[in-house]
Amino acid sequence: MFHLELFSSSASQSTAFQQLDYFTPDNILPKLVNGVQISPDISNLHSVMGVGAHLVGIRAQATSMLPFPYISQNPVNRGTAFESPPRIFDMSSWPLPLKPTEEFDIFVVQDNAGAETQYVAVQWCDGPGTPIGVTVNPPGLTNAPTTPGRFFTAHWTASVTLGGGGWSLVQPAFDQPLYAGTYGLVGARVLSATGLFFRMYPAMGPKWRPGGICVQAYDAMDPMNQRYMNAFGAEPGGWGLWLQFFQNVPPQVEIFATGNDTAEEGWFDLVYLGPQVSSAI
Repeated sequence: MFHLELFSSSASQSTAFQQLDYFTPDNILPKLVNGVQISPDISNLHSVMGVGAHLVGIRAQATSMLPFPYISQNPVNRGTAFESPPRIFDMSSWPLPLKPTEEFDIFVVQDNAGAETQYVAVQWCDGPGTPIGVTVNPPGLTNAPTTPGRFFTAHWTASVTLGGGGWSLVQPAFDQPLYAGTYGLVGARVLSATGLFFRMYPAMGPKWRPGGICVQAYDAMDPMNQRYMNAFGAEPGGWGLWLQFFQNVPPQVEIFATGNDTAEEGWFDLVYLGPQVSSAI
């Protein structure tokens, strides 16, 4: 399992790293000074992804990283949206262990003449990606299409007015209803005109909210492992099983945008896990 939280605040022009504040509206992990307190349940660094109009560098910092240098990320995404392909620091295959309850901070450098707001999302996990639990697209699907392991991508839309500068909750409406049963989310893509980040809001638990970056154009690329079937032509991989849900209680999606967008669109990479269903609502 993995979970996304945001760091964002104004940073002045400087050649030295400056600390970003942990974004506490709708946070799950507790704040510690200006950073976040590492949870014993998800104490490994999974990924770091940041964007800013004149962003130069990102540094992740926790005492347990010493005596080695703190982790500095470059290249970065310079602009009001993530570049394509996006520049992210993905450690999901070999996540870095951190000490539970210690403070984790994000520092940045930006080279604009004046102060600017920077945005950095960080994900933590309990280890390498959770296995899906079934064979994806097993033999015999032609004769038995509802065999567990069937992989597909479901498109959805929404028309919620997002609150610029905060998390907004969106209920996906699928183009076609999902076949009754249990599904595993193994990748996702979210498009919004000023969206920067998204994360899942599970209806069935647990409390963790896995996520990634938003795209603002149809031809923009997602991070390679954010999708199970990526656009880079590489072998399918992904971040493992994000969460499970019954077809009648799919997760909602939280979107962090910089403007008041009124249309959202997304794609869920799904694996059918079996015929188990929940009671009707």
